[in-house]
Amino acid sequence: MNSEPKRKGHTPLLTDILRDEKDARAYLEGKRWPNGLVCAFGDCGSTEITRFEVKASVRKNGRHVPARSLYKCNACKRQFSVTKGTIFEDSKIPLRTWLIVAQRMCVSKKSVSALQISREFGVTYESAWFMCHRIRWAMTDKNPTKLSGTIEADETYIGGKPRGHRKHRAAKMNMSERITEAWAKKTPVFGIIERGGRVRARVMPKVSQKEIERTMFHNIDRAASRLMTDEHAIYKKIGDMLPHDVIRHNSEYVRGEVNTQNIESFWAVLKRGLVGTYHHVDAGYLAQYVAEYEFRHNTRHITDAERFSALMGQIEGRVDWYVGKQASSSEPD
Repeated sequence: MNSEPKRKGHTPLLTDILRDEKDARAYLEGKRWPNGLVCAFGDCGSTEITRFEVKASVRKNGRHVPARSLYKCNACKRQFSVTKGTIFEDSKIPLRTWLIVAQRMCVSKKSVSALQISREFGVTYESAWFMCHRIRWAMTDKNPTKLSGTIEADETYIGGKPRGHRKHRAAKMNMSERITEAWAKKTPVFGIIERGGRVRARVMPKVSQKEIERTMFHNIDRAASRLMTDEHAIYKKIGDMLPHDVIRHNSEYVRGEVNTQNIESFWAVLKRGLVGTYHHVDAGYLAQYVAEYEFRHNTRHITDAERFSALMGQIEGRVDWYVGKQASSSEPD
């Protein structure tokens, strides 16, 4: 006779906790202020907070506003909610939905598409798409530290696959023109990874020696690192910055400890997710998706619950500008 598993995974545990909107707000309150309530306004920070309840109501436009808990700071006399100053602020989507969607994006190795979120949670595609991009922004490392140890570096190219039937393409242009067209549509992504550790991946308008050296200068502890790359010409002068070993892929892929297998494995996971889950990603938004896969890779050695808690620690910062092609890890000027 089948019986319920003795140990529940993080998803059923979370849904057991988040039974309704009140539970979701209590859960987020505990994550944001584990040591007691603090004023959500950055220019105050007082701990003298009064809690009060607001009853459910129906506005003139017919929209139902559920009952909720609010706080009032006794120092600055301003009111705020538990979502104030977070990626959830000013959203009409229930907080419980936000938290479960964020958890799904944390634990799904190949992520989950906005269309899937739209179907599962009954929100519009536009709302689901915007939710996912807000969560991806929270996944971005706001305080990155330099990588060290054995570092692998490599570049890859996303997109650019030819469309239409092969015979139709051949009738319109020759092989050289088809190759040129495909490469013009590809978006380069450069990545560096600590062997067995963290990864940094950045979308670049063009892979050049100048951009590569600048990225490495800002992200690698050169005094405590050893770099491994393939034989691409853009890495020729990297040896002036730090110890550099080259694996020549035209004749070998591993030579003792010299290889780039780890960064290539990351590219494989990224591309399988982009093709298998999203099918198509606009080049202007690619950086957001890369940041999502970077976050999951860098937290792969911890449990799903710990990864979700790590994300909840990065939700601070209201996203009140257009999230997408103009998004960054800090507010625009």
